[in-house]
Amino acid sequence: MAHMNVILTEALQGVGKLGETVRVKAGFARNFLLPRNKAMAATKANAALFAEQKAQLEAQNAKAKAAAEQLVAQHAGLQLDLTRHASETGQLYGSVKAKDFVPELQHKGLKVEASQILLATSVKDVGDHSIRVALHPEVLLTVAVKITRQSL
Repeated sequence: MAHMNVILTEALQGVGKLGETVRVKAGFARNFLLPRNKAMAATKANAALFAEQKAQLEAQNAKAKAAAEQLVAQHAGLQLDLTRHASETGQLYGSVKAKDFVPELQHKGLKVEASQILLATSVKDVGDHSIRVALHPEVLLTVAVKITRQSL
């Protein structure tokens, strides 16, 4: 597979930090990073351009991180209560995925997208769980989730 080096113009979870030069798949760079201005091709000209813009980008990143930390402080101890159809043994009829948490979090005042919700696997049973929400690549909010059984 073809790879290319890019300079990140913002911190990205699992990719790298602001200003870091990383090697990524060419398609990821071409289809996601570059069109969304999350990175620039690692050339001498772009390195010089990034050096000029670095202070401004770092200030924007610091402001976004501070806002995310403020949201974490406001929503500390947040709990979601979901009711889903489940069997007698507590097995859900259909799992709860990241996109299912979005309306619940928005109802609680957090404007998030499904891509910001970090789940190792979807939730498949009733009980107490926890999810992590990436409000910023460096700031995570842990949310308690209680799923109760709704009989058919």
